[in-house]
Amino acid sequence: MQGENSLRQLVRSMLTAMAVMTVFCWAFTLIWGFSLKTLIGFALGYGYVTACYFYLASCCEKAVELDVAKGKRLMLRCYIVRYAGLFALSAFSMLTGCINVVGILVPQFFPRIILMFREFAVRKER
Repeated sequence: MQGENSLRQLVRSMLTAMAVMTVFCWAFTLIWGFSLKTLIGFALGYGYVTACYFYLASCCEKAVELDVAKGKRLMLRCYIVRYAGLFALSAFSMLTGCINVVGILVPQFFPRIILMFREFAVRKER
């Protein structure tokens, strides 16, 4: 089916923009000096947001094929897994101090920003 992988294609199309935004934000932190903790944080944040959005896309594709109750349970489980993972990664970062938690959290906003600008571009074309 054509629409079957449309969400994964959307995520793939956002990868480059998310990578550029991640590098830009990391480069901004160089004002305060280089820190390996910050570099690792942004790398983990980018990797985690990428994995989460591919997981979300696959869950959405599966949920539309299920009945309403099972689809809702699947999506609830998807959100719980994603946010529990983010919480665990952030907690590990804060408790150990070996990774910059800001570097993990900042890339989580990039997909929403990218989708917002895409929506504005589509509206402008109309």
